Amino acid sequence: MKNLIVLLSVLLLTVTANAGLKSPFESSVEGINIPNTHDVEGDGTILRGMAPFGHINELVAADVTDILIFKNQTRGEVDKEIKLLKEAGYSSDNIHHIAFKWKGFESYQVACEQTIEALQIMKRVWEKGGKTFFHCTVGEDRTGYLAGLWRMMSAGWTKNEAFEGEMCENGYGHGNPQKPWKVYGAIRKDLTPLYIAMAGLVEQGSLSYDRIDASVCQDLKVNLEQKVPTCKVSSKYKK
Repeated sequence: MKNLIVLLSVLLLTVTANAGLKSPFESSVEGINIPNTHDVEGDGTILRGMAPFGHINELVAADVTDILIFKNQTRGEVDKEIKLLKEAGYSSDNIHHIAFKWKGFESYQVACEQTIEALQIMKRVWEKGGKTFFHCTVGEDRTGYLAGLWRMMSAGWTKNEAFEGEMCENGYGHGNPQKPWKVYGAIRKDLTPLYIAMAGLVEQGSLSYDRIDASVCQDLKVNLEQKVPTCKVSSKYKK
C-alpha cells in the first residue's frame, strides 16, 4: 500500500508539472488551436507552435505534411507524440525528431549541427511543396531560436529584427513573463549566445538559404562572456 501511495504521488506530480507547461500565447493560425502557433513563412507552409497533443487532427486538416520535433525527450513524451502522429496517418518519413536541448549542450558544435539538420529539413519540405509544423515543448525558446534563424535566411531579417519580432514577441526568454527565472536564466546563459553565434554566420553569408551546410559548425565561436540581449515582455502577452 505504501508503494502504491508513493507511485500515485509521483504520477500526480508528473501530471501537475506537465500541466504547467503551456504557453500563454494564443494561436494566430485559423483552424489550429495549438497554443503559440504562428505562420513563419507567411503562406501557411511553415508553422511553429508548442507540442500538438490533443490537436494533431487540426494539423491533418490543415494539410501539414511534416512534423519536426525539435527537442530532447525527457519523460517519454516524444515517443508518445510519434505514436499519436502515426495513428493520425503520418509516416515515419514525415516525422522528424532532432534531440535539441535548451541548456546543457553536449557541445556547441553538436547544437549547431542539429540546428543545420532542422533547417535542411524545413527547406527540403518547403521546396517539394509540403507544409511543416515544428515545435519544442512550449514553442517559445528552442522553437523561437529556430524560427528566428529561418526568418533571417528566408526573409532577410536582421539578427535584431528576428530576435525581437519573431523570438521575443512569441515568448522567447522573458518575452513570456510567466517563465520561471531558472529557465529564463539558463536560456540567457546557453541558448541566446548560440543564437547570436548562428545569426552571425547568417550575417557573414557563411549560412544562408542557399547554403545550409554543417561545415559551418566546425569553427563556430560562441562567446559566453558577452552581454546578450534581453527580451521585453511580448506585446501579445495577456495575463
